[in-house]
Amino acid sequence: MGMALPQDEGGMVAEINVTSMVDVLMSLLIIFMISTPAPPNEKLPLSLPKETVVQQPDDPNAALLVTIAADGTARLGKTPLPADYDGIVAAIKASEKAQRDGRLAVTADPKVPYGRVIRIMAAAHEAGVAQVGIASDRL
Repeated sequence: MGMALPQDEGGMVAEINVTSMVDVLMSLLIIFMISTPAPPNEKLPLSLPKETVVQQPDDPNAALLVTIAADGTARLGKTPLPADYDGIVAAIKASEKAQRDGRLAVTADPKVPYGRVIRIMAAAHEAGVAQVGIASDRL
């Protein structure tokens, strides 16, 4: 950092001393950080259901469920889905409930490869289903 020297001996230097201003601002920042109270460490009340809600296959308000078995076969509700991607898209497009509700839930056996689940979710999106979620047994 250089200093500006006046052109003649009698002139004044008209510059702001930034170093001292930064020192004051940093000191104020530290004072405010120390003086602010710490956020409360309180637990929020959370009410969990006493009994688990089990989706019934015949419930008209429930999301349509795609179940993937351990061997990779999938079912849309009670209807088996084809193995090829285009067939899955066509089957979901043909499903009246999926098109009417615009939502679908996918559940799979733990042994099913992750790519198979994502493939079915992508097919549902391509078929025009707006909300595709993953169903689980636990919270």
